[in-house]
Formats: sequence, C-alpha cells, structure tokens
Amino acid sequence: MEIICNKKDCTGCTACSSSCPKDAISMVEDKCGFLYPSIDQSKCIDCGLCKKTCPVINNKNNDSINKCYVGYANEMKYKINSSSGGIFTIIATKILEDNGIVIGAAFNEDNKLIHYAIDKKEDLYKLQGSKYLQSNLDNIFKVLKEYLNDKKVLFVGTPCQIAGLKAYLKKDYNNLITIDLFCHGVPSPRLFDKYIKELETKYNDKLINYNFRDKSTGWDNYSNKASFNKKEAKELQVNNDYMKLFLSDVALRESCYNCNFKLGNKYSDITLGDFWGVNNYHPDMYNKEGVSAIIINTEKGNDIFNRITEYLTYKECKLDEISSGNPSLVRSSDVSINKRNRFFIDMENNSIEYLVKKYKRKNSIFKRIIKKILKIK
Repeated sequence: MEIICNKKDCTGCTACSSSCPKDAISMVEDKCGFLYPSIDQSKCIDCGLCKKTCPVINNKNNDSINKCYVGYANEMKYKINSSSGGIFTIIATKILEDNGIVIGAAFNEDNKLIHYAIDKKEDLYKLQGSKYLQSNLDNIFKVLKEYLNDKKVLFVGTPCQIAGLKAYLKKDYNNLITIDLFCHGVPSPRLFDKYIKELETKYNDKLINYNFRDKSTGWDNYSNKASFNKKEAKELQVNNDYMKLFLSDVALRESCYNCNFKLGNKYSDITLGDFWGVNNYHPDMYNKEGVSAIIINTEKGNDIFNRITEYLTYKECKLDEISSGNPSLVRSSDVSINKRNRFFIDMENNSIEYLVKKYKRKNSIFKRIIKKILKIK
C-alpha cells in the first residue's frame, strides 16, 4: 500500500495507523505542522485494512435525531472552567463518579496538545475549555479500546476524530459515550508553537498554561490568557494575534476546507458548543457565565441528556437557531488553497506580527465576523 486517501482529504484521525496489524503506519508531521500517515513498505502486507477503515473513504451519511436544547449548569463549579455552559463537565463528572474513564484534549508540560485519559475528578480541569489547534491522538484509540473491556468511557473531540474512533472500533459499544464539539477547523500546532515561543521571548518567561477561553471578561467577550512562571498576559480575543490568524482561516488543516462531518453526518452521541446569539432567540436563557447549545444525535445521547437534566437550566430549541450563530456546523471554512500555501511558506521565516498584518481579515470584515458569531449589539 502506498497511499490511503488523498492528502487534502485526510483529517489525521489515526484510524488507519491504529488499525494496522503490522504497525506499518506512523503519523508524521508535514511542513505545515499537521500529522499524516506514512507507510513503512518493508512492514506493509497489503492487507488493505487501512483503506477499509478510513472514515473519509468509507464516509456515509448518518441519520441523527437532531433534538436541540439551550442550557447551562445550575452550579458554578461546573461552569467556571468550561468554555460555555458546563454540559461536558457534568457528563464527565458523572462518568468519573461511576469509576469510568474520560478522554479528551489536554496540554502536556511542553504545551503540546494531546488526547489524554483521566480517571479522577481532580484531573478534569485539564480537559475543560476550548483549545484552538489540532490535538495529537497518538495511540489513544488502542488505549480506549482496552478500557472498554470493563469501564464506561467518555470520549470528546472534533467531529472527524469521533468518526475516526468509530471507524477504528468497527462496532458500537454500550459503554462508550462520544461528544463532538462545534468545529470551525483546526489550526496548525506548529503555528501555536511559534506563537508561544514569541510570547516567551516577549515576556522573558516560560509559559506554564494557556487559556483560550478566559471568562473573567465575560463569556461572550472572552479573553486569551497566558500564564507564565512570574506573570500573566491577558487580552480580549478580538485583539489576540493568534485568534486573528485562526479566524482568518489561513492556518487550517487542508481537509477543514471540505469537511465531511458537518450536520447530517455526525458520528457522536451529543454535539456541544456555545449558543452564540441566544439573546436573539431565548433572552430568558442568557447566563453571563456561559450558555451551551446541545444537539442530541442518538438515542444513547438522548438517554445521557435525560440523566443530567436535574443539574441544568434548559429548554428545547430549534436547530436553525443554533446554526445561525454557528455557521461552521453546516459549512466548511473558506479560503483559497494558494493563499493558505503562501501563509505556511511565510510562517517559516516571519513573525506572528508580520503574518497578522499580511493575512488577517480586513479589520471591518473581521469585526463583523466576530459580532455575527457572538451576536454583540
């Protein structure tokens, strides 16, 4: 086997590498900083399992319930470290209280984003909050499958990561719960590395934590906060250079420009995100600490939601009310591939400041996009 799927379509989900019976497939970083499968021909036995497993090649539309809610946790302890209304935190807490496992994206000590398994409530903070870059799944699918022998497991990730997991497992497990997140697209980890290095140089200090969604300035006017050994740096996301590049769409994985896993093709039990524009449809549900949009995709997801309603303030809503403030639910990011390619060439030898000046959306357009997403009046 020489190639699994076209590179432009590959999501980096690791289903192929996790499935290979000879460990002939490794995930290798390309020049843009994204991981792609590389096949060791000396180990490959041409069994074709990688192609049979790939969720992009074997993509199929899934029927979803698409029952929708707007809601938030009643208790502050669930919301304080969450990006929006704390729904994931409530579900994860219940899984951990049942001696289960929760798997999600967390930064390691080197500020690399990896998928990580926890079994203690005191570690849950590591998985909370949005992280606007692609995580490294490494061998987490194999680890998860072992846990499924005797544990209840909650896995949270991007829509394509859920599709990859389901493709790898090849069957449904009653003790597996999956949550995918509203996804605008995943920026390059190499861009984030560059951004962090420049911050460390600027403040002459080592970064110990980065929070993409610090809500001390408000849920709907959140900040990016960098915590160093001796100081903190915080700025509103509309002023943050990394967020400007992210929302300009030039730094995304190529498959994000033609995503196969939008609404209508969800593999998760529940889809979660912010309910931007809640004031336009359900002003009585606005909560300054965060409001979640909840989309139920499966009967299992419906059962899970019903089990946590006692901890929520919630009401049913319409799908188009959610998608109007979250257009990435239904359509892919849009930028010319030539512009994207030029960006990654420029990224190698130029500063973040230079990249922002050259590639950010024009200020008026950028602000209109932010206002549309957040529905700021």
